[in-house]
Amino acid sequence: MLESEKLIQIVQAWLSYIRLEELTQAEVERGSEGFPNVFSDNVRLVGNKLLLSSELFKQFQQQQQAAINRDKPNEFQIAAAFPQIYLVQGRGKEQKLKYLPLFTIDISKIFQGRYRKTGWDLTEFEFQPVIVNLMRLYGLEEEVAESLIVTEGIFKFLEDTWQRKFPSLHDFIDQVDLPEGKYKTGRQPYLLRCDFSPYNVQLKQDLRDILKQRFDTPDNCKWLVDNHPALEYICNSPLPPDSEVMFWGAFPSHAPDSFQASALKHAQHNPITAVHGPPGTGKTELFLHLVAQQVVKRALRIVRGEEDASNLTLFASTNNSAIQKFQQRLFEKFPTEHFYLDGGSQGVIRRSTLPKLQSCLDWLRTTEFNHETWEQAKLDLLSAENEIQQLIEQDRFNESQQTANAEQLSQLDAQIQSLNNEIAAINEKLQLHQEQSSSLGDYADFPSYAYQQIKEGLLRAERELPHVSDSITKRAFDWINFTTDKLVFKRLANRVNAAVLNTLATAHPFQLPLDREGLAASQTEVNQKLDSSQQWQNINPKVTEIKTHLTTLNQQLESKQTHHQQLQTQLDSYPDEDFYSRFYRDYHSQQVELFQRAFSFLQQETLRCKDKVMQAVETYGSALTGDGDALLKLETEPENIYRHLSLIFPVISSSLQSVRNMLPTLHSNSIALALADESGTTLIHQLFPLLVRSKQAVVAGDPKQIEPIINLCDDTIKQYLKTAFLEQGMTNEDYYRYAPTAKYTATAYHRAAGANGTEGDLGTGIVLRNHYRCAAPIIQFCSPNYPGGLQILSNYDSSAQYPHLLAYHVEGSHVNNTNPEEIDAIEAFLTSYIADDKDNSKTIGVISPFLQQANALRYRLSNRERQNFSWNDIGTVHTFQGGEKAAIILSPYQCHQEHSFWFLNRKPNLLNTAVSRARELFVLVGNLEELKRAGGETKRLVEHIEQHGEIRSTNS
Repeated sequence: MLESEKLIQIVQAWLSYIRLEELTQAEVERGSEGFPNVFSDNVRLVGNKLLLSSELFKQFQQQQQAAINRDKPNEFQIAAAFPQIYLVQGRGKEQKLKYLPLFTIDISKIFQGRYRKTGWDLTEFEFQPVIVNLMRLYGLEEEVAESLIVTEGIFKFLEDTWQRKFPSLHDFIDQVDLPEGKYKTGRQPYLLRCDFSPYNVQLKQDLRDILKQRFDTPDNCKWLVDNHPALEYICNSPLPPDSEVMFWGAFPSHAPDSFQASALKHAQHNPITAVHGPPGTGKTELFLHLVAQQVVKRALRIVRGEEDASNLTLFASTNNSAIQKFQQRLFEKFPTEHFYLDGGSQGVIRRSTLPKLQSCLDWLRTTEFNHETWEQAKLDLLSAENEIQQLIEQDRFNESQQTANAEQLSQLDAQIQSLNNEIAAINEKLQLHQEQSSSLGDYADFPSYAYQQIKEGLLRAERELPHVSDSITKRAFDWINFTTDKLVFKRLANRVNAAVLNTLATAHPFQLPLDREGLAASQTEVNQKLDSSQQWQNINPKVTEIKTHLTTLNQQLESKQTHHQQLQTQLDSYPDEDFYSRFYRDYHSQQVELFQRAFSFLQQETLRCKDKVMQAVETYGSALTGDGDALLKLETEPENIYRHLSLIFPVISSSLQSVRNMLPTLHSNSIALALADESGTTLIHQLFPLLVRSKQAVVAGDPKQIEPIINLCDDTIKQYLKTAFLEQGMTNEDYYRYAPTAKYTATAYHRAAGANGTEGDLGTGIVLRNHYRCAAPIIQFCSPNYPGGLQILSNYDSSAQYPHLLAYHVEGSHVNNTNPEEIDAIEAFLTSYIADDKDNSKTIGVISPFLQQANALRYRLSNRERQNFSWNDIGTVHTFQGGEKAAIILSPYQCHQEHSFWFLNRKPNLLNTAVSRARELFVLVGNLEELKRAGGETKRLVEHIEQHGEIRSTNS
């Protein structure tokens, strides 16, 4: 956990940065007589000395003392500036004078001392260039403005900027060329208040209140605990997403893809979720689903009888285009009056927020609560929840069945394999027996009985034949009976004649022997045949038995194979992905229905609690107008008021700088869910007060797009590192993690994603990789900027005849920091392009990386007669961050080899942003040869258009 002292140092460093921003603000409104911001009377410059009247000095000294008495000494900040350059806007009572300082000299500390009639030497005070006005009024290029030197004193700065020396500051006022045209000027000094900047006033107050809470009531700092988004933002890195997480509810738009679902899952149980969203990957859709889930959670808590709590979701960004896109998508898909409260500046509050609150009160007063309708809405919600729950249970049953089926299939595989092995072995045995049977095939009709008789006859004949070895008795018997060989063989023939006849019609006919040798041979033959016959008789039943066994085994195999096929068919019917990888897609329509019924129920719940809701709305509306009693009530009962307010307005939007306008008191956990977009262009400190107010946060952005705008020169930034960090006991590592000026390592996105402060480290945010917006040839240029690339899923006609990428070669020149040839070529292209767009359906944006070129394009093109093509359609690349157009035309301005292309090529972010603003057509108009020769991203862009688009001449 971060040390408490370190946290204080970081917040104080952020306040120091705001001070620099206030000293360098580009426009300072003069204000009214009662509340002036600019003081020109009784202010003179003699040589290098500032002279003030004693009355003016006393006035400022009293204001400073009042700030000290309020324990807010830093609230008082006065600077000197000269010469006077201002714009007059409006007429009559609406007229405003806006001063444009070229630099400011902070003289706040002189009011801590005594009045000096002789004045104060301004060269002894800190000064800051206002580089926006130096570029705007004197044409300084961005690279020159960034490299201005401030540490060597104001005279060095004046010499470098105007390329001449000035003996004194008064000489500078007298001799410097003043801008003409729409600007009013005067060669006099003036003082301006630098502590009221509308851009920073709310943010600065929040940061001061955070410090005050930390010092005065540290035990009540509910945000200064582990697992709170504010502390996680400062200290830790987000945990990796868990895939086995369920969420309830979906907005009526596209179902989340797998990357968006990963972020939605992470947001269910983590205090802060960082989402890296490249262009066109669905960050807004992700936010809308989160809104729906907050509504569903609240409604289900109530119907289940659980403790009710606010579901207030606040969407915020420093980018107005992002807020407008969120509003547009919200109303497109869910056009309901009492759901979303747009807010921000006091002007928006007056024009939109307060009228919506009043409309809400009118509706509550005239709409009666009906218990039956409430009960039905409750039943409808529970029915929608039950339907999804049943689907989940069925799915889980199917998963268990799938597991059982898979186990059965595995067992069947083993059984089938065993049967196949057994059948193969038996077939082999059968084959052997069949081969033996085949070799004995002649014995199928063998006359066994006849041959047995013949065998016996042959044995008797053998015994009857006289032998030398016979006994005397045998010999005597043979002599008496006249037994001879001939007689023996004759008797043999008589004895076996019938048997021999029975063999003649078979394959084994027997021939009677006629002598002793024939008898022996016949005996051998008969014995062999009888043995073979016996073998055949033994084999045949075995073959039959084996065949019967094989039939049984094959029947078993067929049965198991049929079962196997049935199981496999069943398994093939199950989804390939597990439940957690597809529920958000398969049950999207049910999730949308759940959200819609949850909203309907909360409307009825609003009517049931209408008295409390009306009190909350009235208190909140009054607090927005600055009513003291309402603010006190909001201070003491924030949970109660926001709980009832969020019943009818669960979603609020605001710019990050105006969050305090919408939530006037700094209370931890007053927001259930904070949604922050375009955090890659958001300074680190701008997000922190919103996180302090929140229970959970989802922070989305793209650090590969344009970085935050820091209107400070490099020398000032070095001084800021030294004074706000190193001299306060912090380190270089702390600077690159927490400094607003560390725009490549410490944006709000970097911090939310837990980046370590080294350039190139983007932390552990969840990356959205599916791109849905731009035509493929356009976004293919941007895809390599993202490790692993983007999966391009855009709906576009790949067979279209027209190209999506065009480049026009223009030699170009530089005249007063503009490139008139590029402007001419762009105007000519627009004439042709607009003529082809008969129904004015194609929105067009014209951009340049350089302010002077963008302004020149504005002046030339904004007067063209074309519907929906206005001043706001032309600007710098920075002004188009977060926006999109059907067609984008880029004027790079740089066109000569001696010019530095470093501003375009130092990071891929600038061209990545420029190209990805175009949905259907991107057009590059510039010196293509020099852009290629410069290398880096400009070369890659030209070569990409050569490969995937068309290079055209300006005459075509």
